[in-house]
Amino acid sequence: MDYTIVGLFPNEESITRVSYGLEKSGFKQDDFIVYKRNLSERKKNVWNSLFGSESYDRPNTDTLITSVAVRTEEELKDITQSFNENNVVKIYEFKDMTIDEAKDLNYIKKIVSVRAKSQVYGIPQMSVSASLMNEL
Repeated sequence: MDYTIVGLFPNEESITRVSYGLEKSGFKQDDFIVYKRNLSERKKNVWNSLFGSESYDRPNTDTLITSVAVRTEEELKDITQSFNENNVVKIYEFKDMTIDEAKDLNYIKKIVSVRAKSQVYGIPQMSVSASLMNEL
């Protein structure tokens, strides 16, 4: 059972707590990756930079992703519990991805994006009539 779990988190505090929790649970630093970038690396808003303003777009969100190598069901349980305790937004399991492959942040983003799109397209389309809405 060797695969990689990827968690998406809402803020940096959650990522910090997850890292601490994983280490506390016995995971070595080689077993998980927290993607970090210098927070001063923000993208300048193109429109504002043309007119001399120093405003920035939202901060880089790459710091909100963590990948963990899983070898046993017990490790999976510990990771899932740690992720859930720290407000994970979404958990992805990749049975065909090694932790070495997960070191490439662009690869992770691409795979997560494809998986998310496939889940959205798999949702059945629903329609609700106005008369039904009035009955509720």
